[in-house]
Amino acid sequence: MSAGKIDVRPQWWDNIFAPSSCLVIITTVDKAGRVNAASYGTCTRVCHDPMYISFTCGTSKDTYANVLATGEFVVNVVPFEQKMLDKVLICGLPFKAGVNELDKAGLTAIPSRKLKSPRVAECRSHFECRVEWTHPWVHRLMVCGKVEAVSIDADCITGDGFIVWDKVKPAHYCGMRYADRFVPAYNNPTRGVWRYDGHDDEFRDGENWRAAYHSVD
Repeated sequence: MSAGKIDVRPQWWDNIFAPSSCLVIITTVDKAGRVNAASYGTCTRVCHDPMYISFTCGTSKDTYANVLATGEFVVNVVPFEQKMLDKVLICGLPFKAGVNELDKAGLTAIPSRKLKSPRVAECRSHFECRVEWTHPWVHRLMVCGKVEAVSIDADCITGDGFIVWDKVKPAHYCGMRYADRFVPAYNNPTRGVWRYDGHDDEFRDGENWRAAYHSVD
């Protein structure tokens, strides 16, 4: 397990959810306070400031019932490490309602900063969200939550508020058809080289398009 958890300044929250969609464990509680943990391969930041995170779940799942009952959830980013990926698969099994998947997977629940749903200690970063809106369709529910608190392992954040890639080690899930396959997303990002010989009148008024891509070391 990495260093102790620290709170992240609100102005850095958006930096910490990188890449913008990744493998996570979402923790919720039911009305009785029983913990549920479920694995999600497509949990996405959908607004930068204020920060919102969205995901979809099946209407037969405990996560579905819990977010509607309590209006909250916690997003825990899973590192690309074999031991953790194995535990993610256990959290994805169809246990009966009321079963704590964290216990089954041998993971550690720790209190959140603002919500009743716990954080997962073995994950590197955590996003505590209150449900802003939900939208049902077919047999699924889309959930969008406003971020209320962010925390991270102390050794996983730089002095200027960016993640340390080779410690956070975010991952991607390849999808249902690939069953138990994951790919790393944690290599230090390759910097793009862009050039556009455009004119100011091509862009929206007040937009500084020439500074669209800021330099981040």
